[in-house]
Amino acid sequence: MWLATAWHEWGDTIEWSLGAIGGWAGAVGQYRLRSQSNRLTAGDQALRMVEASQKREVILSAAYERIVTLEAAARAHAIETAATLQTVYEQAIGARLQVHALEASAGHSLTEFPPLPPFPLQEILPSISPDEVLATGDRAASTADPGADNTHR
Repeated sequence: MWLATAWHEWGDTIEWSLGAIGGWAGAVGQYRLRSQSNRLTAGDQALRMVEASQKREVILSAAYERIVTLEAAARAHAIETAATLQTVYEQAIGARLQVHALEASAGHSLTEFPPLPPFPLQEILPSISPDEVLATGDRAASTADPGADNTHR
């Protein structure tokens, strides 16, 4: 009977207290679920960003390898072209010397040949800004003396 009397006197207060504690526990549980959901969503977004970054890295690596291969081929072609051009210059200068020797032995006046273009060819670098130099590294400048007279008459 004591329990019935206590419940009759304090029942509303006990129900209200248990309701408040239950509501608070529900809010805490809901907060934890929301927090866990946010963490999972953030983790999912991070994974998607990492995946996209890895795909970009693969594409950029393939493009870089292609560029390196093309640059190596261009350098090899430039070296071959320079070697061929050097041979042509040597033969042209030799032919001019032989013509002058034959003309001198025959007593003719020496032929005035048009000057050959400068050799080796001046490497022309594109104009770049200092920011691009920092981004791409130093560029090699031509070692040819720009003041030298290489006209070979």
